Amino acid sequence: MMSRGISLARSLRPVNTASAFPSTIRASPCRIQWTYRHFATKQDRDNPFADMPATPRTLELLRQTLNEKKRVLKEIKQRQAASSSAFGSELDPAGPSEADLDVPESQQDLSRSHTKPDRSMPAFASPADMETRLPKVYKDFPQPENPEIVKIAIIGSPNVGKSTIVNALVKSTVSIASVRAHTTRERVRAVLTHENKQVVFYDTPGVVPGKNTSRMNRELVTASWKAVEDADHLLVVLDCIKQLDHTLLTESYIFERLGKLENKIPGTIIFNKLDLIKGRESELHKFVEKYKEQYPTIDTVLYTSAETPMVGLKELREHLLSLTQPGPWLYPAHQKTDQSDLSRVEDLIRSELYELLKVPYGVKQKNVGWTELEDGVLRIDQELIVERPGLKKIIVGGNGTVIRDLTLKTRQLIGKALRRRIMLNLQVKVRTKTA
Repeated sequence: MMSRGISLARSLRPVNTASAFPSTIRASPCRIQWTYRHFATKQDRDNPFADMPATPRTLELLRQTLNEKKRVLKEIKQRQAASSSAFGSELDPAGPSEADLDVPESQQDLSRSHTKPDRSMPAFASPADMETRLPKVYKDFPQPENPEIVKIAIIGSPNVGKSTIVNALVKSTVSIASVRAHTTRERVRAVLTHENKQVVFYDTPGVVPGKNTSRMNRELVTASWKAVEDADHLLVVLDCIKQLDHTLLTESYIFERLGKLENKIPGTIIFNKLDLIKGRESELHKFVEKYKEQYPTIDTVLYTSAETPMVGLKELREHLLSLTQPGPWLYPAHQKTDQSDLSRVEDLIRSELYELLKVPYGVKQKNVGWTELEDGVLRIDQELIVERPGLKKIIVGGNGTVIRDLTLKTRQLIGKALRRRIMLNLQVKVRTKTA
């Protein structure tokens, strides 16, 4: 113990500067200080002050040189700002420089306007308000001269192409479509306007036969038949390949129930997916006669293919425009649907989930942020709530690749639907079980 104390005391004794430094440096304490600073910072050899000791005069010369560099840098930035405003470009500096430290606050505000906009989620972000959640309703809008209108109800079996036909006629994605049945969960209104004519479509979920109604929610079961009651014309969409090669339980149920209606409105039959039965079109004639017997008010039969290559959609559009009757428009000419912006966002996200992952319907959505940013970008923060941790792993994917692809594709669709720049953030969460 005593030996350790002696060695520690020896290590703390003062250093002999006479042996540590040469005699030429030992004579000047300032030169000793400068020599240490020179080798510690490794200044450039081209520096005119490299061979000078750190005297008050050299420090003053160094200070004047730095101030001159600040002034030159400030002039360069001012010229860049002037040229960018003249040519309409934007500056994106990394941050405030030393030259901006002595700039007045009024000039600092002008320079900050060229910085990159902050698109991070606000600390007190709020979800979409009621105006964003409710359907769009326009009370006062200009009516054309001699306006005409017709309301079309579209019904049919699940996954026969009803929404695809509506989107093609309206030329906008107002109703999502995917390979999975019952993608459309409620009645969707779409609007086609041409000159003084307006066609309002009631796109409905696929009809569910009576024996399966107990397994579906009420809106999914009743939406089709409520639309028929509100419409002026009926459009029954049938799948060509299903008519020829599959059972027709749902189709039989549709026409049986249509035959029992008290108010039988005029109707049109659409045989869709014609491209799948090339050379077998004549086999569909027997079904036309059968359905006309069950619903006598059918006056037109058309054959279409809503997917590329499109067939018969031009004839269908002309036929529907010919059905209009004098009456005031329900929607302005620019409006394609009465869906709220939030509903369209949720539908597009759900559609991409079906397309990319074929995930079950147990994915719920919750909007946690709907923020208007200063640069005109709409930031949308959406939560995807699942029942099981395993489903969360599927949606997120390895290293987040799946959720990243989902976000990119959906952001493009939302921006096109809302006609504005969008910033989309998706977060997957597992629902907590409450006691």
